[in-house]
Amino acid sequence: MTYSDPGTGTLMQTLSETLNELRRSGRNVDLRIDENSRLKVNDQPGRFQPKDVRLMWTRRFEGQSNPEDMAILYGLQLPDGQIGVLVDGYGPASDSDITTFIRAVPRKTPEQSDPVSAPHPE
Repeated sequence: MTYSDPGTGTLMQTLSETLNELRRSGRNVDLRIDENSRLKVNDQPGRFQPKDVRLMWTRRFEGQSNPEDMAILYGLQLPDGQIGVLVDGYGPASDSDITTFIRAVPRKTPEQSDPVSAPHPE
């Protein structure tokens, strides 16, 4: 379901639609934080520390009627160059392990612009 941003009138996608679009385009590697606070590609061996990846972009999603529907999608470049995505709640619904990991991840350089980038969470 897409809806218009009340401030700009811009059509916006939901988190589900964005993830599906990334999967269809082949640009989606699902990531998660493991029990040892390391980044992991779902169903694959190997773990990454924050210094091993780079935050390329973020996209925040706001629930239309329920603040608990807020989420943030992180685009992280893996050592092999693939871009993986990590989903977290936003605000009070955020996962502290994900927040801690993301805060330690190096930011992309200015030359690596992306039209969907948002500020790095501080």
